[in-house]
Amino acid sequence: MEKRMLIFSCVVSFISFISTNSEIDTSRPELSCSGRVHYNVTLAAYYPVFDSDNESDYLDARMKKLRTLQNYLDERAEFVTVSMDLDSGIPYGTKLCIPELNAKFLRNIPLQARDKSHYNNVKTNSPDFSHVDICVRTEEDTYDNSVNRVVTLYV
Repeated sequence: MEKRMLIFSCVVSFISFISTNSEIDTSRPELSCSGRVHYNVTLAAYYPVFDSDNESDYLDARMKKLRTLQNYLDERAEFVTVSMDLDSGIPYGTKLCIPELNAKFLRNIPLQARDKSHYNNVKTNSPDFSHVDICVRTEEDTYDNSVNRVVTLYV
């Protein structure tokens, strides 16, 4: 009986730890996401290189200006550009949501797939949601742990 109580106590403590240390605030429904969910998605950061001769270093797949996370947070952009494997069937402009980012910045971060990822050189017939690159303002911003981690992605 003591063994069962000890196990029960450990389970309750673990659940309590998880619920009090969760990054996603479930009491704030405006931070939640909806749509088709993809777990264990690798999120990484990249930044525009404006002094490059290659336009793809500072423009998206349709040669439009990249929108950075910091510009969105400063209210200078209406969404944030993300880079994905657009060649695998993900349409340009697909709206995405990452609840971990919403929780970090305490607001809904509207993401749009508008840039091509350079990680996957293998052509597939199905969309690849395993990796997302988020556009940030500077090289220094790419080192932030909140944009370099495994996340949950809603499409």
